[in-house]
Amino acid sequence: MSQRERMTVLQLIPAMDSGGAEVCVLEQSRALVGAGHRVLVGSAGGRLESQLQAAGAEAVRLHCGMKSLHWFRSILQLRRVLLSERVDVVDVHSRLPAWCLWFVLRLLPARQRPLVVHTVHGLNSLGYYSRIMLRATRVVAVSECVREHLRVMAGGQQTAGVVVIYRGVDSQRFSRRWPQSDGWRAEYLREHPEAIGRFLLLLPGRLSRGKGHVDLIRLLADLRAVGVEVQALCPGNTSGREHYVSELQSLAAALRVSDCLVFPGLREDLESIYAGVDVVLSLSSSPESFSLTTAEALATGVPVVGYDHGGAGELLRRIFSDGLVRPGDRGELFERVRRVLGGQLVPGPFPADLELSEMQRKTLELYEKIVSDRCRPGESG
Repeated sequence: MSQRERMTVLQLIPAMDSGGAEVCVLEQSRALVGAGHRVLVGSAGGRLESQLQAAGAEAVRLHCGMKSLHWFRSILQLRRVLLSERVDVVDVHSRLPAWCLWFVLRLLPARQRPLVVHTVHGLNSLGYYSRIMLRATRVVAVSECVREHLRVMAGGQQTAGVVVIYRGVDSQRFSRRWPQSDGWRAEYLREHPEAIGRFLLLLPGRLSRGKGHVDLIRLLADLRAVGVEVQALCPGNTSGREHYVSELQSLAAALRVSDCLVFPGLREDLESIYAGVDVVLSLSSSPESFSLTTAEALATGVPVVGYDHGGAGELLRRIFSDGLVRPGDRGELFERVRRVLGGQLVPGPFPADLELSEMQRKTLELYEKIVSDRCRPGESG
């Protein structure tokens, strides 16, 4: 396919609210529009939809990610969109929309079916419902651990149609500038004078169970017990999570580290915070598919200490193996953080294949290749 030929690409996702998959759709859409292609995004809407439209993508209201009567109606809506807009490629970012598309393809003759890409963002269950993500012209895994997960899902068979395209980090926004003592850190110490002379830790991510906040509070107590004074920041939206935050504050009080824990709310300046803290933590109790916050922090140059599983472990093994900790090992977490705080350990160079521009380039090349190779009707079904 000549790069001058214009493709029409439809991306399907349940909604365009905040989240890793949603941001990925936004970033891919920007690159596709920039390359001269037409982009439709089918979803139930959300706060990122205005950014999509500002980037030149077209929002299509589809409720194919909702388990309700709307879902059955969306099958017919999606069929109309595929036919009326003459879609070349559909990139599906979630399981329920993938099932919706599967049913639609059954209603279309082979010559009218678009090519299908499934981008797998999560380490989902291994059952029949999840295996729909393997039924595509190409399957994109956002990390090597996701590709291995898909191999297990396929019964241990080789998955030739799976390609790894890492979630990309914007290297202009998250540039290597750690450590930074002025800027954000100076402002933070003015607002929190009790933190002067302390190390600053950061645990980014949603304020939800399983993200490691309890492990963090126990770490704060262990560090204080040996005279290492720190303050930890847990940014995130506290609205609707007040009960959980209250539980964490009660635990901190019981362990006498209330003054070491700060909930600054939802922040949009993480690039400045990364550059101003001493250590970033990744303590999710369950493996995650990629861990974008780990990648962003490592791109900034700040040391990251995290559990050795999932995407976070994969990133740390490549860039900063000194930060690896056996999942849930309280003693090793304490020793590793204390060692990083007391040394001159810094992450290695940030790999080029983890940059946003590389993700966008590889995704565009994948679409163009499957369109140019299109010679087997019904391959996507």
